[in-house]
Amino acid sequence: MVSYVLVAFVGLAVAYSVHTYRCFATNLAVAKQSGFPIIAGPIYNFNTFWLVTHRLWLPLFKRLPKAWIEPWIEFMTPDWVWTKLYDAFRDRDVDAFILVSPGRNTLDVADAEAINQITTRRNDFPKPIEIYRSVDIFGKNVVSTEGQIWRHHRKITSPPFTERNNHLVWQESLHQAQEMMTGWMGTSDAVSKSLYDVSDQAMRLSLHVISRAGFGQRLTWPHEEPDQIVPEGHTLTYKDALQNLLENVITVMLTPRWLLANSPLKLHKVAQESFVEWGKYMREMYHTKRDEVASGETREGMDLMGALVKGAGITPESLEKSKADPSQSTQLLTDDEILGNAFVFILAGHETAANTIHFSALFLAMNPASQRHLQADLDSILGDRPSSEWDYDEDMSKLFAGMCGAVMNEQLRLIPPVVGIPKSTAKDSPQGLQIGGKHYTVPGDCYLTLETAAVHRNPKYWPHTSDEDLLEFRPERWLLDNDTNGLSTKAQHNDGYASEEDLDFDGPDKRADTAASMFTPKKGAYIPFSDGYRSCLGRRFAQIEILAVLAVVFKNFTVELDISGFLAEGETEESMSEERRQALWQKAKDKANYLLRNGMMTVITIQMRGEKVPLRFRRREVKK
Repeated sequence: MVSYVLVAFVGLAVAYSVHTYRCFATNLAVAKQSGFPIIAGPIYNFNTFWLVTHRLWLPLFKRLPKAWIEPWIEFMTPDWVWTKLYDAFRDRDVDAFILVSPGRNTLDVADAEAINQITTRRNDFPKPIEIYRSVDIFGKNVVSTEGQIWRHHRKITSPPFTERNNHLVWQESLHQAQEMMTGWMGTSDAVSKSLYDVSDQAMRLSLHVISRAGFGQRLTWPHEEPDQIVPEGHTLTYKDALQNLLENVITVMLTPRWLLANSPLKLHKVAQESFVEWGKYMREMYHTKRDEVASGETREGMDLMGALVKGAGITPESLEKSKADPSQSTQLLTDDEILGNAFVFILAGHETAANTIHFSALFLAMNPASQRHLQADLDSILGDRPSSEWDYDEDMSKLFAGMCGAVMNEQLRLIPPVVGIPKSTAKDSPQGLQIGGKHYTVPGDCYLTLETAAVHRNPKYWPHTSDEDLLEFRPERWLLDNDTNGLSTKAQHNDGYASEEDLDFDGPDKRADTAASMFTPKKGAYIPFSDGYRSCLGRRFAQIEILAVLAVVFKNFTVELDISGFLAEGETEESMSEERRQALWQKAKDKANYLLRNGMMTVITIQMRGEKVPLRFRRREVKK
């Protein structure tokens, strides 16, 4: 009996090995015909099993002789591009190469010309939607679909993201920024305590903005009012349900529903409760909107749920018709798809803005000269007016075109929301690219990654004084009165957002990510919101929120690295010399740089995980 089991096991191992070799040989053959440089390895680094277990296997692989594992071993971590940045391309003197493996070929791209073609030709290079199935926890949505289905979702979800509705985003962002700072500073404190939770509080702020501006739910900070009462029929407040869901979203995405509902583990219980409760709130909101439509009521301002209901073709007439005969429903999105889109608006909408606010504050603390430049520009634009008198139409464009916009752009250049943007080619559908006057062929069934973190540091596209300069936070590089090495291209600046619902999704995307008065990178070189018509639907929403928050914070406060953790026993900041203070500040900056390089990891977006950099805020009018 044992011998039969052994024979069967050996037979399966041999069959698997033969299959693996054949797949590798096939992938290698088509890669050789592509014209791209090749790096061959035994493992497909986006294999699900490998993604989950690679930390176990990599130390073992690295014990093998270097001749066996180089160069492919350096590409075996999911975030390898954050470790290598542009070096992986510079070291090979190329801006694109194919990683060949038995599972699939992967084309990694840091070339703006290629990226522009890939993002423009969305039908030739579709999104690999299989990797987005996890965001379908409430229903299919604009993020997790492709082709005609995506186009259908996009046309329904885009109307609220227009210039007409951005005033509300502006006002809510100003309010939430003020309340965040009040929570840290009170109404009169000159200096805040050491703040280790700036990233968490930025997440909270962004969650408040999207909840209010998009769904009409005003969320409050602890100092604003006492704990909210849990409504009848719920076990959590809306705020707690949403916050708990987002904190446990990976658990919800990866755990089978039957296990999540029945598991005795506290982690699963918290995740399940938040999933159920937020779903209840969204369904209640959805039915309220349906009732408003049925009665002919309308709501002023941005209303994402209302827009989804209206965009789905729900009208008083359609409701009456489906009520009389449910089989005659003409609804364009299912109820689950409406909830699915509402969820991804919040999920995708709050992390990008929050990360940019957090990292902008950190970079400005590490670069006091740029912070002073920003504050001088804000003083020039906003004068002595309180934020209640700031005007969206008057001030927003100036912030976007000034040092505030430069800070936002530079932070997104250095730390984009995602370090790699996935694309693909269909099976048996190779696609051609023209790069530098040469023809290349992307194999069919190929996974593509537009390496954001690398192309954002490609010296061909950015004003710089050295390769090291491209690694540094220098927002002044975006201001055209600085030397741009002749790299700037004239922007076709056109808001585009005011009429996004009328865009031709099969034509070229002419919308600008930066102000026309700023340095404008070559198309495809700057892609923090992706590019083309699969670019971020809410990018203007995010830009307005970020600029409004930065303006409130740095018009009134100065941020600095907290050096208290480096004080010797018995030492105080008040008694130390300026030389000693500078030495400790440099230690704090070195530690921050170390964590920015080695403490980052992608879950949904790339963030600093684990240890955080403490910051401290000081009122500008209070002299030290």
